[in-house]
Amino acid sequence: MQQVPDVSFLSNEEKLWFAKAIAGMVVADGRVDNTEVEFVKAAIGFLTRREDVATIMSIIKQKQIPPLGVSKIESKVAFTMLKFLAEIMVVDHKLTESEVLFFSQVGKLLGFTTTILERLWKTARQQLEKNLPRGVVDIIEGEGHYKITLLNMTGKHFSFRLHKAVIPNGRIILHVGKSDGSLWDPVHCRVARQHVEKIEAETYLISATYEQPIAEIHGIPQILEPEKYAPKEGTTLHPRLNSLHGRYVKCFVCGTEKIPFYRLRIRSMVAKPNIFGVITYLKSAGNLDFCNFNLLDVKVCPGCGFASKDYGHFHVNFDDQPPFDIERFKSGWDQKIQPLLQELQPEKESCLSENRPIGIAILANDMGVATLTKLVESAIDPEKKYALVRETTSIHMVQAEFYMEENQQDKAEPELRAAQKIANAI
Repeated sequence: MQQVPDVSFLSNEEKLWFAKAIAGMVVADGRVDNTEVEFVKAAIGFLTRREDVATIMSIIKQKQIPPLGVSKIESKVAFTMLKFLAEIMVVDHKLTESEVLFFSQVGKLLGFTTTILERLWKTARQQLEKNLPRGVVDIIEGEGHYKITLLNMTGKHFSFRLHKAVIPNGRIILHVGKSDGSLWDPVHCRVARQHVEKIEAETYLISATYEQPIAEIHGIPQILEPEKYAPKEGTTLHPRLNSLHGRYVKCFVCGTEKIPFYRLRIRSMVAKPNIFGVITYLKSAGNLDFCNFNLLDVKVCPGCGFASKDYGHFHVNFDDQPPFDIERFKSGWDQKIQPLLQELQPEKESCLSENRPIGIAILANDMGVATLTKLVESAIDPEKKYALVRETTSIHMVQAEFYMEENQQDKAEPELRAAQKIANAI
């Protein structure tokens, strides 16, 4: 709970007015949630007259919105009051039309415009819904394709907002979104009911039911039972460097498990590109441990030598599918990677650790180039080929930087030429 606005300088009548507004906000949805009790205590806390406390307790007990008159409280204080009421609106992780209507009523009595009030409650709703699952619906009758936020999802139905009405009992197809932006398999649904929202003109709240059994391929069970689908114990990395985090992954190509996939925490390092366009990590941005993440960027499978920076190139979740043709990739791979894989074996532990030395990082990058080259050969989609080729260029540039750090200019120059050759080709 944010700090209660300072009302010590207000008159007893003004304090009672604010306390009534708090109590009204608490009961506006017809119930008093445990998370809202602290706000009731706050309202009682700044009242000095016993009869005023009794008035507030009566409002809470009867769950009836109190009548309020126009307030003449100074605008700066009024705005802090309004923000406090906005917090009460969403503290129970729900936002009802009745709560928004009461909030708007109080705001107008405090002298605020409809535009300001709408901006405040929409911001509160946005914060409330920022972690809700997203998806896409295809409206069959009407030929619409819309991105939506999934509201009130259960094993039988879900709801969402849309800026237009849909055909009653019409067919829709739901695609639940994955965390990486892709979509789960479609679910055929049918519109059950819809109504115009009182709080937002031309916005409809639509409820739909599933017309087929839901399964893991649809992504819905994962939303309803997140604890069941959470990463298993032992899959999360616990690096010594607190600037790192990550998970253990599995190789799509050979099935090797427990490959550490390190990631750098966001904004943990001060970095800038060097003359080659390679990100150079200069120092820690705060109290986190310094890490030159270029040394760890390419992850290596010690079983078959597959190496990549891309999280999607490894098996992470139970339903993950390889983004490349494994059989096409395997063709000739053993012969291609064998020399580098033999070089890796005595240094395997060092390569998989968070303290990878620069010499092993160079070896990992060589394996990354070999992997990307093979993926380019086996890829069919031109866009995927282009992305893979660009990534190959990036690794060559990092290699050049590593060799320069090791005072091996004779080895750095071929890496730069290789990068330039690829860049010219694309």
